[in-house]
Parts: sequence; structure tokens; C-alpha cells
Amino acid sequence: FVPSFPMISLRCVRQQMQCLRRTGYRAWMQACFEQNVIKPAKEMSQRQVVVSASVGFWGGVFPVPPCTMPATLFCVLVYSAGVPKVQRFSVPMTALAVVINELSLPVDLVMMPCFITLGQRAYQCLSGDTLPSCSVALEDLQARPAETLHAFSTAFGLGIMVWALATPVVLGKIRVVGALAGKLLEPTFRKL
Repeated sequence: FVPSFPMISLRCVRQQMQCLRRTGYRAWMQACFEQNVIKPAKEMSQRQVVVSASVGFWGGVFPVPPCTMPATLFCVLVYSAGVPKVQRFSVPMTALAVVINELSLPVDLVMMPCFITLGQRAYQCLSGDTLPSCSVALEDLQARPAETLHAFSTAFGLGIMVWALATPVVLGKIRVVGALAGKLLEPTFRKL
């Protein structure tokens, strides 16, 4: 008996608990993971893998590192809203996007100052005012913490705005890459 996630009835819950007691927690979790994650992921097409990984990576470079998961799920919803039903994100595609999102943390930490700098430049072009740079903000943090945090929070907000404005363009490019990947990678995978 292999466990599955949609456990609705009390009978099904009892069966799962009996299976858990018989097989042990580790074996039960392995079977559950195999059936609900590994098996559906193996059945994904090359296009689905490329699209999932790309959307997960873009969500993973959201300018605020602790908040990349909601950004990735937002990208999944936006991507799925504009495509035919067969190209929308499935559960395995979303799971892969979330895993890639988490693995892209080092790139996120490198890209965060880039988004903030782009936001500061846009703010300077539109308003004429300048915001403190990251290095200046760290120095001012000890002398004037409240004012510095207020000014730097504006920089974070501007970084988020740059990411949000770039998201439709990036998701559009991911659609193109996904369409091309399905056509270009198909002969390669058939040879294997």
C-alpha cells in the first residue's frame, strides 16, 4: 500500500496509520515521496522542466531573500494565467520551481544589491533626490539607525519595484525558451 496525499476519509487515514506502523516512518516517507514527487517529476516533459526551473530561479532572485517563496508562487500563478491549460503549472512543476527557488539563494544574495542600485537610479532619475548607497547606509546605521533604516527601506522597496516591473518581460522570455526547449531538446533526449 503506497500512501498518497489526498487523504479525505477516516478509513483512508486509518489505512495510512496502519501502513506507517507496519513499514516504519522512514520507509513510509520514502514511498510517499516516491509516489507524489519523484514519479510525477520523471513524467515531466523537457519543456516543463525548463519552464519550472526558470520560473523558480526568477522567483529565487527576488530582492528580499526571506520572501522568495511568495514571489515564486506569484510567478507560477502569473505564468499559468496566460497560457493554455495544458501548459499551466502542475504540482510537480511547482515543486521543482520551489526547489530551484531555494537553491538560488546564493545568486539572490549577489543580485540583491543590483536590484537595489537599479531602483535607486530610477528614483534619482524620476525625483532628482539621491538615496544613500549600501556602504554608506551601513556606516550611518550606527549613528542614526531610525533615519538610515527609513531611507534604506525605500531602497528595498525600489528594488522590489524593479523586480516586479521586469517580471512580465522575464516570464514572457521563459515562455519562448520553454517553447523552444520542447522542440530543441526533444531529439537530444530521444537519442539517450
